[in-house]
Amino acid sequence: MPELALRHVTKLFGDTVAVDDLSLDIRNGEFVCLLGPSGCGKTTTLRMIAGFETVDRGSILLDGEDITAMPPQARDIGLVFQHYALFPHMTVAQNVGYGLRMRRLPAARVAKEVAAALDLVRLGSLAARYPSQLSGGQQQRVALARALAIRPRLLLMDEPLSNLDAKLRDDMRAEIRRVQRQVGITAIFVTHDQSEAFGLADRIAIMTQGRLRQMAEPAAIYEAPANATVGAFIGQVNALSGRIVALDGEHARLGLDTGLEIAGTGRELRPGAAATSIVKQERIQLSRQQPQGENVFPCRIEAQTYLGGTISYVCRLRQETVTVAVPNNRAFERFDTGEAAFASWSSADCHIFAA
Repeated sequence: MPELALRHVTKLFGDTVAVDDLSLDIRNGEFVCLLGPSGCGKTTTLRMIAGFETVDRGSILLDGEDITAMPPQARDIGLVFQHYALFPHMTVAQNVGYGLRMRRLPAARVAKEVAAALDLVRLGSLAARYPSQLSGGQQQRVALARALAIRPRLLLMDEPLSNLDAKLRDDMRAEIRRVQRQVGITAIFVTHDQSEAFGLADRIAIMTQGRLRQMAEPAAIYEAPANATVGAFIGQVNALSGRIVALDGEHARLGLDTGLEIAGTGRELRPGAAATSIVKQERIQLSRQQPQGENVFPCRIEAQTYLGGTISYVCRLRQETVTVAVPNNRAFERFDTGEAAFASWSSADCHIFAA
């Protein structure tokens, strides 16, 4: 039995469908990220699980118990909000113990649980400080300790790293994953940041327009997108559209209006049907000498951008352009703007989806 199950959950705001017939299972002790663009329904889904939004259709089961109509305080769920929601007039220890005091636990028990929660996030020495005396990362860890102090059945986190700078986000990402594994709690993490999802999740649920598009392990999401929506959303990609001109099992050739033909793999394709090919920027190679194989096209470098770890090249292939991300190291050739080159990629790295 899954720890958490959503069954055909739908949420409406007037005529707007925020979450549309959503079903998913989350296993005991699993870390799942709900990933998608703003407005895709991921936060609304989290709020329905927490009980802050009503479910218009469908049901939510926690350990087999239907909690769809249960009030939030009865669900035994820990929450970490985007803006931490710490009480400024309370010390760190008082903030962490708030939920325990609301449960009217004995003072000695509260003190013991608070100390354990602060030790878990490595903030025991700051128990007497106030939120205004903490850094952003420390405030985030207090919020995490407060959510875990009540020993919840489930931990929900709504974009908790969005207010931190890049280096601190990386540190906190590792800290959240360490704490979740140490406690062994089932966790759901909402984010629009792909690097957060890939760095944290056991499985990722991709959502767009209120619907679940794919739920799988990070490698499967990246290497084998289930549909064009996921393929175009994950990573930095090039999308080229045309019609299927040849088909042999899952191997297909896509003809573009410009006369280019692209080889790739796809399912449920039909000869003559409109389709789109998607290839990630880092899977394209640039070279001065013409390589052998499929998907080899002469091109000209139209622009380049230095990005530190990579160099991004915009390449013109007849009337089409592709962007190529080349690692910034001596093993790879460097090119000048205006220079002629060859762009190539494997058909295995090119996913073709029906339009």
